[in-house]
Amino acid sequence: MAGIKFNSKYGMACGWELNKIVKKVKENAIESEWSITDLIDFYNILKYIHIKQFSDYIVQKTDIEIRTYEKKIHHKIGHFINKYKNDYINFHDNIASNSTDDFWEIFEKYKLYKKVKNSDFRAFLNKDNVHVYSILKFKQLAKHFDSEIKEVILTDSSNAKIILSKYIKEDNLYLPSSLTETEIYSLIDEYIDSPQVNINTLRQIITYPVGKGLNIPDKIKLHAMRKEKIEESKLFNDGTGIKTRVMISYPNDQEEVVIITMNDNTANINISLKWIKENLDYPTLWNNFIYIFSFVDIKMRLQFVSKTSDMGVLESLMHPKEEHLYTTSFSFRYNKMLSNAEIYSYIKVLNDFDIRLEDMIEWFFSKYLKDEFKISNFIVKMPSKETSYFEKCRTILPEIDRIFKQYNLLVEDGFIDQELIQMSSSSVKSKDIKSLIEKKYVYSTSDWYKRASHLLFSDQSSIFYMPNKEDNYENFLDLMISEHLKKNDFEEYQLQDMEWLFENNLICEDKEGYLEFIDQKVIYILKELFYEEVINYWHYPDNIRRVIEGLYNQNFVNLKSSLFSKNEQDYFDYYLNKSKFTNGHDIRNKYLHGTNSNNEKQYKTDYHIILKLIVIVVIKINDDLCIKEDYMSNSQ
Repeated sequence: MAGIKFNSKYGMACGWELNKIVKKVKENAIESEWSITDLIDFYNILKYIHIKQFSDYIVQKTDIEIRTYEKKIHHKIGHFINKYKNDYINFHDNIASNSTDDFWEIFEKYKLYKKVKNSDFRAFLNKDNVHVYSILKFKQLAKHFDSEIKEVILTDSSNAKIILSKYIKEDNLYLPSSLTETEIYSLIDEYIDSPQVNINTLRQIITYPVGKGLNIPDKIKLHAMRKEKIEESKLFNDGTGIKTRVMISYPNDQEEVVIITMNDNTANINISLKWIKENLDYPTLWNNFIYIFSFVDIKMRLQFVSKTSDMGVLESLMHPKEEHLYTTSFSFRYNKMLSNAEIYSYIKVLNDFDIRLEDMIEWFFSKYLKDEFKISNFIVKMPSKETSYFEKCRTILPEIDRIFKQYNLLVEDGFIDQELIQMSSSSVKSKDIKSLIEKKYVYSTSDWYKRASHLLFSDQSSIFYMPNKEDNYENFLDLMISEHLKKNDFEEYQLQDMEWLFENNLICEDKEGYLEFIDQKVIYILKELFYEEVINYWHYPDNIRRVIEGLYNQNFVNLKSSLFSKNEQDYFDYYLNKSKFTNGHDIRNKYLHGTNSNNEKQYKTDYHIILKLIVIVVIKINDDLCIKEDYMSNSQ
């Protein structure tokens, strides 16, 4: 039987671990002659005992007197430590790899490091199965063996990854105080040229943020950038990388508007050229971005944003969220490639009909807004057809700022004063673009929401693990939809967590004792927030909005007003600047400050990205105005 491990009170593995503890108790393993494995097992058992719901479960299954048993464990641990205090470090070779942290935690807690000579510890650090990362988690060890640990760190350039992890991911690591910044930068530079270099670590160096404990020189970042290109080419040339492609074609004889098929790792998207040819009016051409290319969903939420729910457990572990980095998951990269291909191909098709997307943009602001919403004096000037792509980029980027400023003024004053616009030369951040709607987006960061969404939707929740069921379920919601369940189908430790759902009126028992959701509308709202991260309030029916209001009155959700939702704001920041994300494209600042590349192909790519952003702006402004008009007409 594998050793006992304590990870988290809410971990999915708690059920397995508790059953292992019950078995140990029933076998009276505490009375055996302990090995290092037994020491670590019972050290972890104490952690479970200290949590009431787990100790109650152990008592229920074993009938032991838990406090007496706890004292017995403490006594046995003390006896083992006292007996082997001079030889404890030699047990390291006999532990499982997942017990390393527990081994060092005991070593530090009982001050066993004081029994080890510095010279012996230095020799110990040279062993193949000893990893300095594990030791750096413990402050007293890093302090006591400062010079020995520093020497080991500097002898292997791959330890640069540990140092970056400490500062970027804010891992709770303790570096030797004698390790200098100069030595750290030298180690990082050496690592870049090392045979074991990792492309993800290179990207960490390139995108290293300001104010994170280090100030990595630009020369080292450039060194890493050049190395990344070499490693990236190797990744795909040797066949180890998985290439995903998007193929968009416009067949002239296709009756269906759009047909999407998957072939291996290629998405084939066929769009009827015949249909486009028969519908060349500007409103329909604009609607194609919504109904053919799916830039937004039916709730008018941008579909290209990065969302936590799009990442699986493995991908989340491989690419943990870091505040200074925009999360570029596989799903996000695919949508990025798809949207870029869509905008590029659509522009090309429109040009074949002598229609420019730039003209459609000008038409929207100058004519459509005036005809549909009585909004005049909204000025947007697009680059001419003859302009080079470099000049197009330089010309169009200020127009994004001008659009934002004009819309803000429209929201504030109800009209656009161009002279007032000209008074300010500062740019407007995407988060500061206002909305005509007071209650526009629904979010939640409340503790209530976090607990509810974890229990109901997370694949890391412990309450949907059903070993006696043949099917595997994604989460508790999936389990409830698929099975008729009663309380006695669950283990006691699961019922402890589920009790919160009962107490908060999310689930109940029906007359026959089967579990059911009390209000499916609440579950639907929570599900929308969990998977989409935002709700566009006015795109939901009255009965859903009433439930949202109820949740808002209980401080379970927030109602905010802005043109873009928070994840849409992040999307714009990712492309336009690096004020929030160091791995962003920084398109605006590149052309503003003259740090853009001297590459015509890149100019063309950047220009199409900018056009894509303006298309999104148009869709969001139109939605905002339509909601306002519908809301005003319904309230009259």
